[in-house]
Amino acid sequence: MKQFLLALSILFFITTVSYANTVSDPIKSSKTSNIQDGWYEATVKYYNSSTYTRSTYTLNVKVQYNRVVAIDFGDGGSIHSGYNNSGYIYSGGTLSFQRDYSTGSITSATTRVTVSQGTTMLTYDISL
Repeated sequence: MKQFLLALSILFFITTVSYANTVSDPIKSSKTSNIQDGWYEATVKYYNSSTYTRSTYTLNVKVQYNRVVAIDFGDGGSIHSGYNNSGYIYSGGTLSFQRDYSTGSITSATTRVTVSQGTTMLTYDISL
């Protein structure tokens, strides 16, 4: 019984320490690690793995919580995260930020969105 309690105590301690190390300071995060939610004009590099087609476009993308959640193609078409009726799977979109080291301000952001449907995989490399 003592060994069980000791093992349980150690497990609790490790879990608590691990969790405490992963929680970021919300004040630091909000000042240095994000951009405002909204629509942004972006350079989007497209690649279709089935046809080997590559193209570059200037499109509008929607950012929520530092993640690209939608790409508007400007012709009435779009792709987005979450539920869709088209049967595709949208993944990725988490932004990586590039900064001006002298000021600490964000100068640009990049991400990759992958859309798969059946055997076709479409890749969108996005730069804001």
